[in-house]
Formats: sequence, structure tokens, C-alpha cells
Amino acid sequence: MSSKVLLVQGTTLQISTQEAASTEPTGLTMADLDCTARQLQWQGGQATELDTSTLCSTAKEFRLGLSDSGTLSVTGFWKSDDAAQKAIKAADKDKKPRLIVVTFPDRSKFACLALVQQRSWDAQVDGVVGATFNFRITGEVEETEPPVGP
Repeated sequence: MSSKVLLVQGTTLQISTQEAASTEPTGLTMADLDCTARQLQWQGGQATELDTSTLCSTAKEFRLGLSDSGTLSVTGFWKSDDAAQKAIKAADKDKKPRLIVVTFPDRSKFACLALVQQRSWDAQVDGVVGATFNFRITGEVEETEPPVGP
């Protein structure tokens, strides 16, 4: 039996250049971030734990509140004239959500609306300028399975 894995090479990462209101890219201009990105990390959030215990409870009782879609971190290289990085800079300034779409090599997708939480760069002797972009996901994440067929 062979391992079930998904190789990273061929993954694409796009961000809308203007404010987005849904996870559908229709009518939006998308900029490619994958040729300056090296690593993506989605950290799903936690739902709030609501204590629903009452005087007649025999033990603590709980319900879960709203889902928290978490954060997305992109690390890679700083390139200030890159269209996607210009979109991130604009989103950081105007504080409006952008659509982020990750398409994996099997054509499955991860799409979300996100706010720029932080942009940073680092540089050292005999190296290249690195960058990190941290996004706070707002609303629900949309995950789609790979299409069936050729």
C-alpha cells in the first residue's frame, strides 16, 4: 500500500486586489502570491465554550458557540513591487477583507476572507529579504474537494 500524501509543489496562492465580500472570486482581480511564498500555515480557531449548567444539573454542561476560522500565515520573500504584496499593503492600510484562495495540486481549494493582521520583513548579510504576512480569517472558510473526472 502506498502513502496518501499531497505534494506541495504546484500549489497556487492568490489574493484579491480589492475588498471582497464572499469566497467567490467573480468580478474580483486576483494577484498571485505563490512565486514569493514559501510556506503557508492555517491555524484553525476554537469555538467559544458556553457553560449551560443550571441548578438542576448534576455535572457541568456545555454547548459550543460560534466557530472561529482562525488565522493564516504566509512566509516567503519580500518584493515590494509584487502585485500581491501591493494588495496586502493596501489591505493593511484600508482594513478591509480580501479573498485568499489556495489551490492545491489535486485541484482542491481553500478559500477565505481575511484581514491583514501583520506584515513584516527580515534581512541579514549574505541572504535575501524574507517576509511574513499574518491574516485573521473572518467568516467561514470554504474548503472544496478535488473535482471528479479528468
